[in-house]
Amino acid sequence: MKSRITKVAVLAIAMILLFGTVLSSAYESYDTYTYSIDGEALMSPAAYTPDTAIYDSKAMGLVGADGTGGLSGASDITTDSRGNFFIADSKNNRIVVLDKYSYRCTRIVSEYVDEYGKTKTFNSPKGIYITNPGKMVDGSESIYVCDMLNKSIIVFDGDFNYIKTITVPDDPAPGETTSSLITKSNFSPTAVAVDIYGRIFVVSQECYNGIIVMSSEGEFTGFIGAQKITADPIDLIWQKFQSVEDYESSYRELPDPFNNITVDDLGFVYATISFKEMADKSSQLAAITSKEAAYSPVKKLNSVGKEILKRNGFFDPGGEAGILNPNEVSTITDIAIGAEGSWSILDKSRSRIFTYDSSGNLLFAFGDTGDQIGNGTNYAAMTYQIIYDEEKGRDVYNLVLLDDTTTGYKLMVYHPTEYCDMIMDALHNENVHNYGDTIGKWQEVLTSNNNFDLAYIGIGKALFNQGKYTEAMEMLKSAYETEYYSDAFAALRKDVLSFWMVPIIIAVIVVLLLFFKFLGWAKKKNKATSLKVGRKSYGEELLYVFHLVFHPFDGFWDLKHEKRGSVRAATTILGITILAFFYQSIGQGYVFNPRGNVSTVIMQVLGILIPVLLWVISNWCLTTLFDGEGSLKDIYIATCYSLAPLPLFVILSTALTNVFTLSEQGIVNMLVSIGWVWVVILLFFGMVVTHDYSTGKNVITTIGTIVAMAVIIFIIVLFSSLVVKMATFVISLVTEIGNRI
Repeated sequence: MKSRITKVAVLAIAMILLFGTVLSSAYESYDTYTYSIDGEALMSPAAYTPDTAIYDSKAMGLVGADGTGGLSGASDITTDSRGNFFIADSKNNRIVVLDKYSYRCTRIVSEYVDEYGKTKTFNSPKGIYITNPGKMVDGSESIYVCDMLNKSIIVFDGDFNYIKTITVPDDPAPGETTSSLITKSNFSPTAVAVDIYGRIFVVSQECYNGIIVMSSEGEFTGFIGAQKITADPIDLIWQKFQSVEDYESSYRELPDPFNNITVDDLGFVYATISFKEMADKSSQLAAITSKEAAYSPVKKLNSVGKEILKRNGFFDPGGEAGILNPNEVSTITDIAIGAEGSWSILDKSRSRIFTYDSSGNLLFAFGDTGDQIGNGTNYAAMTYQIIYDEEKGRDVYNLVLLDDTTTGYKLMVYHPTEYCDMIMDALHNENVHNYGDTIGKWQEVLTSNNNFDLAYIGIGKALFNQGKYTEAMEMLKSAYETEYYSDAFAALRKDVLSFWMVPIIIAVIVVLLLFFKFLGWAKKKNKATSLKVGRKSYGEELLYVFHLVFHPFDGFWDLKHEKRGSVRAATTILGITILAFFYQSIGQGYVFNPRGNVSTVIMQVLGILIPVLLWVISNWCLTTLFDGEGSLKDIYIATCYSLAPLPLFVILSTALTNVFTLSEQGIVNMLVSIGWVWVVILLFFGMVVTHDYSTGKNVITTIGTIVAMAVIIFIIVLFSSLVVKMATFVISLVTEIGNRI
């Protein structure tokens, strides 16, 4: 009879596990979201408006009477401090200079005379960079041209008078060595940037070691920002067995080189990269949500190569956030520094521009492919043109893009709208710590776009700096901002604690005294119950927990042999654990759960009950084969009683999230970890006593139990899949028969 009851119980539990797994999968299928873009930026008002004029090669004054002379293979565009344009016309081996207002050609530079009096010509100039004399330490204006196929960088003054040529050592002859890590074979400069101290940063398409760094005199000093690659695990294992000679001669994955570079006013280097391998694209896709710098397509480096880009937005500041597949990630090919610490990147695959602030928050995104005015075809490069606007009384940042269309190259000129100006004004006031005006400016932005999260954050930061912590928290909460919210909450908490310090200390002491007094009472009660003959009451069975958690060896012995526990008490402890985790899902403070994600009781029941039942069944099945003395009932009771410390730590840590800040998150995590470690220790010793095993044998059966749990899960998933397929087949069959009848 007992055997039949046991079999029925096991079958019922297996059905619960199967039902739970299927229900869990069905529930989770509704908890999947697809994000198409960072925040609501694409639904905001237009930040830039396109110029309706067409600036093609003819309008630039480059096409002659015979129809020739237009741009060909143009790869870069930049401006000088006066706003004039310089285009690297690669296939025509020349630099084209355009007027800042008319966009017509004023000069073409295709040759120069070097220091030896020899006339030299460019050979596929790819990149060009012009220093701003007002921001350079020495006040100089210099033009740097990447003469790619000549493997050199040519330096001119602001009027294109030759200064010097920067080259690298020749490749060493067989048997010779060179002290430099950069030679002619891997030096093909395609982009260059210079910081305020004259240090030169070079991107070479043949260099996989990172960005080349040179002194102001052109001497090689090292590399920064070496890229990471996604290595094949099989190759890594195989390399362990290779000899040095085989390893050196074997094919090895090389990181993709950077494709563009620029430097901001503080000397920080911004560099972009377009990953080519599918594995690296997948890593870039993962970095969108994790905001890990390793596979981000945009890097911000200091002078020693440390990545310092802030990533405070919803996603990594690397373009499109379409979480679909690796082919959907952006192909970033250019970067430009804008006003008030903002910066923009060019997504060539979509002809789209993304602009971020200094903290990595997306300000706006615009652009698309197509025939409409303002849309691009195949953007090759972009730059900001800074023009003083007398009417506005300040500099205006026009965004100019070089578009490679089917009919030739064109300049796409975008002018900032009033909405863009409002954002930049707000950022300006924020940067100069003018918090009173900052609030007003961000409020103006919200009148145009009430979904703009950065405006709420900006207002919240300004209110925080004014000491208005409660108002600041409300604004920051509207944008799911936790870092500044935590700071405001800490300041508010400090004020509250300073007023209520004495009552709080007294309350904590009273609670601790009551808790320890309760433990003392429970100890006396348990001792008295141990002398009691006969069946224990439900309350005595529950109270026994407070003895077992502190004395696991004799606690589990009496639990089994003295019948100090029961299934009803064990199930109660399991229920309390489920309720504790349900409270954790709904009771966490805003800082620890800004999105307000909650779970249902059903999901918590499944999340706790299924692992417990899997453990009980797996352990019983395995220990039956290895002379375990515990029955299915004994294992269930011991397992549930082992969970006893966990609810206390979960409830305490959850309650503390409502009064703790982000900097104190480690304490919350530590409390939960202590609870789990305590449970594992109790469970281990509980199985030792229940089955009368040695420590070593229990270790083996514990590992075997975990493996058995994995096997059961696999079988359940496989069975569920078969059931779903059978049901689908039957439904299709019935539908087909119905249609034919």
